Amino acid sequence: MQTPTRATAPTEPRDTPTLPTTRAAGRREQRFAGPALLLLAAVAVLWYYRVPPATTAIFALYLALGIALPGTLWWRFLTRKPGMADIPAGLALGYVGEVFTYIPARLAGAPLLVLAWPLGTIAVFLSCKSLRRYFLSAPDPDRPPAAWRWAMTAMCGLPLLWSVKFYRVYGLSYPANASPDTDSTFHLALLGEARHHMPMRVPWIEGEPLLYHWFVYPEMAATSWVTGIEPNVLLLRLSMLPMLMAFTLLVALLARQVTGGWWTGAAASAVTLLVLAPNPYQWQLYAFYRDMAFSGLDDGGALRQTVWTGPTQTFGALLFVPLMLVLTDLLRGGAGRRAWLLFALLLAGVMGAKATYLPLLAAGLALLVALDRVRRRRWSRPALAALALTCAGALAAQLILFGGSSQGTKLAPLTDMATGGIGVTTAYSAGRVPWRLLVLAALTLLCWAAIWAGLAGLRRRPLSPELVVMLGIGLAGATATLLLGQDGDSQRYFLESARPYLSIAAVAGLAAWLPGAMTWRRAAPLAAAAFLGLVVVQVVQQLGRHAIPRPATTAELVLPYAGLGLVTLALYAAARRIRRGPPAFALLVALLAGFGASTSAQHFALIAQESRQQGWRDVVRDSRYVSEGTLEAGRWLREHSAPDDLVATNAHCLTFEGRCSNLHFSMTAYSERRMLVEGWGFATTAHAEAQRLGTWVGAVPYWKPEVLAANDAVFAAPSVENVAALRDRYRVRWLFVDETQSTVSPELSTFARFRYRSGVCAVYELPRS
Repeated sequence: MQTPTRATAPTEPRDTPTLPTTRAAGRREQRFAGPALLLLAAVAVLWYYRVPPATTAIFALYLALGIALPGTLWWRFLTRKPGMADIPAGLALGYVGEVFTYIPARLAGAPLLVLAWPLGTIAVFLSCKSLRRYFLSAPDPDRPPAAWRWAMTAMCGLPLLWSVKFYRVYGLSYPANASPDTDSTFHLALLGEARHHMPMRVPWIEGEPLLYHWFVYPEMAATSWVTGIEPNVLLLRLSMLPMLMAFTLLVALLARQVTGGWWTGAAASAVTLLVLAPNPYQWQLYAFYRDMAFSGLDDGGALRQTVWTGPTQTFGALLFVPLMLVLTDLLRGGAGRRAWLLFALLLAGVMGAKATYLPLLAAGLALLVALDRVRRRRWSRPALAALALTCAGALAAQLILFGGSSQGTKLAPLTDMATGGIGVTTAYSAGRVPWRLLVLAALTLLCWAAIWAGLAGLRRRPLSPELVVMLGIGLAGATATLLLGQDGDSQRYFLESARPYLSIAAVAGLAAWLPGAMTWRRAAPLAAAAFLGLVVVQVVQQLGRHAIPRPATTAELVLPYAGLGLVTLALYAAARRIRRGPPAFALLVALLAGFGASTSAQHFALIAQESRQQGWRDVVRDSRYVSEGTLEAGRWLREHSAPDDLVATNAHCLTFEGRCSNLHFSMTAYSERRMLVEGWGFATTAHAEAQRLGTWVGAVPYWKPEVLAANDAVFAAPSVENVAALRDRYRVRWLFVDETQSTVSPELSTFARFRYRSGVCAVYELPRS
C-alpha cells in the first residue's frame, strides 16, 4: 500500500465520507445482495407452491432468532476464529442445541420450553460483558471476491430450483397430496410422534420401539410448536431448504479451508451437486428412477429426491460439514480445548441424525492414525482422541438409538448394482447373475473415476491430515455401497454421505495442478473443456438407440461408455501436445466433469419437460397412497383426542404392482395419534422378518395375526364382544375408517359413536366401559 504524499493527502473534512468509506459501503451492499436475492426467490417459489409469505416470514424469523442466532454465538465463542462459516455453521450448531433442548422439554410435557435455548443463550451473552462482542461479526482478514459470492449465490440457489421437482408432485392438500411416496407419510408420522411423545415409539403399530436415527423429527416438532406451522408444511416445503443451502455453502467453505483458495470452494460445491455419473444412453430409465432423480449407475448424487423424502440424510449431511471444519483445525493443531467441546457437541448431533456418518468418520480417522504410524513412526494424538470420541459415539448410537439392530442392513455384495437404474430398466440384472453384476460394478467404478478424476492430482502435493480423513471417508463409503445391501436400498446413503468429501479431495488434487488464483483467462479453457464434455455425451447418446434395450446385451451397455473412453483418450492426447494454457490433466478433469454435468442438465431438462406436459404444481400421479379426507379427518381427530389415545383403523394396505404392501402410514401421519396397527412396515421387527423370510420389507405379513384379527373384526362384523375386546384389552379409544380400504359394516355406528366425516374417511368414538 502506498503512503499518501502531501500532494495526494485527503483534504475533506472529517465528517465527509471518503472514497474508502464509500467502497466499504459498496462491499457491504455486495455482501448482502446475493442472500437477499436468494431469500426473495425462495419466498416467491414457496408462495407459488401454496405457502403464504406470512408463513414463510414466521418460519424465517424463528430460524434466524431461535436457531441461527444462538448457534452462531456459541460457534464464535467456541472457535474464536472469525470467518464466513459463522452463520451457516452456527445454524447447524443451533439445530443441535434446539434438539437437545426440545427432548427434555417434551419429556417434561412443556414443548415450548425449547425456547430456553435461544432465550437463555441471548441472556447469557448479553449479561456478560466479555461475551457481547460475539453479537457482531469480527472482521474477516481474507474476504472473498465478488465473483465467488455470486457463484455461491447461484450454487445455493440450485436446491431451490431443484425443489420444483419435489414441490410439483408433493402437494399440501387433496388431491395433490394423494400420491407421495411411502417415505413421506412415514416421516410425517414420526414428526407427529415427536410433537407429542418422548421417548418416541413407532406410532403406526402399538408396542414397537423406535430404533432409528430420529433427531430431525424433534427439530421440526420444535419448530412446529413455536411457529404454529403445520408439520406437513415444514416437512414438504420449509425445513429442508435452509439445511440444503447451508450445506452447499459449508462444503465450499470447508474446501476453501483445506486448499486455501476461493475458487476451489465453488468448484467443490459444483462437483458435489452437479457432477454425476455420465449417461451415454438415449433411452430413459424407468419412472421410479426418473422420479427420484437417480442416475443409471449409483453416484451418490446430492440432489436426488431423497434429500426431501429422506430428511434424516439432509439433516445429517448438514451437521457433518461443520464437524469436519472443527476436525480440520484440531488435526492441524491450531485449536484449543473449546474446539474439542464443539467437536463433541456436533458429534452427538450427528450420532442421532444419520447412522452412516460416524462409521465413515471412524474409517477416515483410522486411516490417518495408521498412515501416521507407518510414515512418521508416531501416533497422532488429535486423531487418536477424535477416533476415540467417534467410536464411543458410534457405539452409543448402536446400543441406545438402534438397539443393536441392523435395520435390514447385511453383507450382500453388489446389491447396489442389482437394484440400480440400468440393471432394472434393461433387465440386465435380472436373476442377479454374478458376472453381469460385475460388469455393472466395473461401469460404476469407471463413472466414479470420471466424477472424482481430480483425486489423481493429489500425488503432486503432500497429503494433509484432513485430506487423508476425507479419502478414508470416501473409500469407506464406496466400499460399503458395493458390499452391503438393505431391503430399502439404504446402502446408497453411504456413498451419498461420502460424496462431498471425495469432491473436496478431488478439487484439492486439481488445485495441485493449478496453483495460485483462478483468473478468467485460466478458467476459460477449463469451462470450454467441460462444455465439450457435455456435448460429447449428447453426441454419443444420439448415435445410440432410442428404445430401451430389454433384455440388454453386455455390448449394448458397455459400448457407449467405451465410446466416451476413446474420445477421452483422444482429447487428452491432443491436450498434451498443446504447450500453452492449463495442463493437460486439468483439461482432462474438466472434460470428465462435463460428462457428469450432462446428466445433471438432463435431470433439469426433464423437470421442465414434465412440468410443461403435466403441470407445474399440484400434479396428481396414478398411484394414490392418501385417500380423500385423510388429512381433514386426521386433523379433526388430533384436535378432539388426547395424545395418548390409541386408535384402530381398517387401513393397512397400499397396492404396489397388484399386491398389498404394509407401508400404510397416512392415518398416523395426519392424526398424530398412535395406532393399534395401521401398517407395520419399516419397523425393526419387519426388517428382521424380511430377512428371515427372504422377502421385501413391504411384503412381510404381520407377526401378530391375533391382534390384526381383533382389530379388523370391529370394522367387518362389529359386536358388543369384539368392541369391548378392542377397548378393554387393547385400550383403543377411537376408530379411523377409510371406506375404500375394506368392507365396513353399516352396523358400526350402532356400536361406536359417529363423530366426523370427510371424503371417504370417518371417525368413530368407542363407548366407555
